[in-house]
Amino acid sequence: CSFAYAFDEGFIWALKANFNGSATMPSISKEDLDKIGAAYMKGGVGYTMDGEAELGYLFGSEKWFNGMSPEKFSGMSVFVSIGVGSGFAGQSSGAEYDLGNGSAKVDMYINVNYTPVINFGVGTKAYFLNSRLALGLHIGGRIIADLSPEYLAYSSDDEQISQMGAELPEIGEIIVTDFMIKNMNPIMFSMKLMLEYNQPVSERVEVVLGAYTRFNIYSPGYISMPKSLFKLIETVRPKFTLETPLKSYYINSLDFGLTLGLAFKG
Repeated sequence: CSFAYAFDEGFIWALKANFNGSATMPSISKEDLDKIGAAYMKGGVGYTMDGEAELGYLFGSEKWFNGMSPEKFSGMSVFVSIGVGSGFAGQSSGAEYDLGNGSAKVDMYINVNYTPVINFGVGTKAYFLNSRLALGLHIGGRIIADLSPEYLAYSSDDEQISQMGAELPEIGEIIVTDFMIKNMNPIMFSMKLMLEYNQPVSERVEVVLGAYTRFNIYSPGYISMPKSLFKLIETVRPKFTLETPLKSYYINSLDFGLTLGLAFKG
């Protein structure tokens, strides 16, 4: 398409689909780790998808930035966004379990998928090359609204675990209790950096192709898990309950992915 389609200033609204890879990065103190009887805690990698809508305003370089040529720097925009999609948390931990005839170290793994997750926030973008290229920063939050997230749990030695009354691997749902609803924090903070290329298809419509990375900080305050894994913890920490606070426990994550969408300028 011709550069005659270059957009100089005005409102921009966009509809986008994001395809994410997500790396969980848990953080917990030794004191809280000891409460659940684990020797360590590590993260896993999964994938998610989400869609979002943006509404913003582009301040053109010729009017607002001392008459700069839009061929190099085209201006700045501010925008708000809201979206909905899925979330992922993958974790592993290791502990010594009493098997009756001795103890054994077993590594436990659990992958949890949340749907829906509501995304919201504000951001700004700098435009270059007649508004073809955009570099953006987005700051906001993500709300986990799933009351029965699905999980996959497995271990490094399912035979040993079966001797303790748990049958793994296991697929099921974690039921969010009234206590969790009242006390567990459902909101995470997120910061997103993005690079987008806007390809005009008409005077007011563009195809958006982009890549981004997003860092999420999440402190739930408590840990949730299926009953089968909780029973295993009880064998090494009988005083631990799902109402035991874990103030140092964070389920941070680093997302990376691609964006495909349409932008409408007017």
